[in-house]
Amino acid sequence: MRGAMLVDVLVGSVIALLAIVLAARTFVATLGLQRSAAAEAEAEQAALFATFAIAEAAASAGAGIAAAAPSLDSCPAATNIAQSLHPVSVLIADSGRSDQPDTLTVRRVLQARIAAPAAVADASAAGAPLSVRSPDGFAPGDRVIAIGRDGTCTSGTISTATARAGGITELGYSDAAYAMPATGIVLNLGPAAAASTLRLDVAAGSLRSTDLSNGDVPNPLVANVVNIKFQYGVDRNGDGTLDDWLAADVGSGMDAASVLAASSTTLARIVAIRVGTVARSESIDPQATSPFRWVLFDCALVAQEACPGRIEGSIAATPAGGYRYSTRELVIPLYNTLWNRPA
Repeated sequence: MRGAMLVDVLVGSVIALLAIVLAARTFVATLGLQRSAAAEAEAEQAALFATFAIAEAAASAGAGIAAAAPSLDSCPAATNIAQSLHPVSVLIADSGRSDQPDTLTVRRVLQARIAAPAAVADASAAGAPLSVRSPDGFAPGDRVIAIGRDGTCTSGTISTATARAGGITELGYSDAAYAMPATGIVLNLGPAAAASTLRLDVAAGSLRSTDLSNGDVPNPLVANVVNIKFQYGVDRNGDGTLDDWLAADVGSGMDAASVLAASSTTLARIVAIRVGTVARSESIDPQATSPFRWVLFDCALVAQEACPGRIEGSIAATPAGGYRYSTRELVIPLYNTLWNRPA
């Protein structure tokens, strides 16, 4: 038998090299697909987590406040929601640009002992303790709003809660500068340390929550959040059905200043919040070389530009690659407002 010729060796080597090249190309392509899939999953998770965190906070908006809205209507309005005693349950601050995130602030009562305002038992002079008809609804350290229903409203922290006969509790609180008529009521916002006024915003690519009621520093919740947009869902005719989505701008009459000054009747027309989230992956995908065009609040109309509240934008990419992105939308009903609508 004769051995392999040089030509046979060269042909075999070429075939082996071709097989190695094909295997390497397949491996590189598979690795690229895995990297892209991982980046898309990262973006998806960030968008879902951010949307869930917002929904959890917004769903509690108006708890306790909506029930007291007609009485809080007599309180003076303020330009800062953290200082306002007006019955504002939710406030959107529009960024003014589609590519910049909005801000959402929610207010709620975080009190488990009493679900509604307590009636004042007897009129009190300025600086004197308040007597309320509630045997166990208040405790030292609770933040309260005393509402005279005559334009007199004060907010303070309870220092003492002394039980009296007949289910009456005498409250000493930090801001008793006004006389309180016997027709007044006292709304318990819950422990002063609780975040009864909570702001949600995006800074440096992170969704943050900030306890405005106590002046705390922002707390990061979810990373890799690029943009968040909010809109009000409004019942225009008071029939209990959502009629329109409105941006929080001057053109819609729902800018922050207008909402802060609105009456309880107008505020009761805000029955839902719509949130749209744009999030990115943690890692860069070299195969993501095309711009990412995002659309929020789309609809089924053929002329999509006519969709109410539709927002769109584009995020540039580079030849070297970029992040993967994901969008999520959610409608959050404001149940506390819906359940306490005026008859």
